[in-house]
Amino acid sequence: MLAATLRVLAREGTRGVTHRAVAAEAGTSLRATTYYFASREELLRESLRYYAETAGSRLAHLAKPIAPDDDLTSVAAGLLTDIVLSDLTEDREGLISEYELVLHVGRQPDLEECYATWQGRLEAVLFAYAALAGSPSPKLDAQLVLAAVRGIEIASLASPSQPPAREAIFALFERLLTGLAAR
Repeated sequence: MLAATLRVLAREGTRGVTHRAVAAEAGTSLRATTYYFASREELLRESLRYYAETAGSRLAHLAKPIAPDDDLTSVAAGLLTDIVLSDLTEDREGLISEYELVLHVGRQPDLEECYATWQGRLEAVLFAYAALAGSPSPKLDAQLVLAAVRGIEIASLASPSQPPAREAIFALFERLLTGLAAR
């Protein structure tokens, strides 16, 4: 039901998410959706948690160990590029759903805690890389990198007929990370 909720979100936005629409998408009864999710907001909150778990697993799968002689900037730029491309190709529906939920959080503050948890997980991964790179401000750098990831993803979602090339995304991240490292 949660995967079905994400599909409905990607296709119709948060206004399209109803127990009836999710039941139809999941191929189950309306009674089942209302049994497991008392309200529409609970359905949205749990779908955000589900998305965070599945996306988090995909991100963990993309992470690669860093050898002492690796060029950290290049490795990190490559990882960020892989993450963005994975989001845009392997889980485009999930990514659209994530941004639909982000906008909905602004209108439905009880989802804020759930989203903050997802945000914190992403920042923690980026913080670890920034600290490993010797950043004097790893938290701030993690927030800047995450903002860049989101900006690239949103721009790409807004231009589906012109998907970004791997080289272009890599160049953006390499420049950002080189600038951060130069401080």
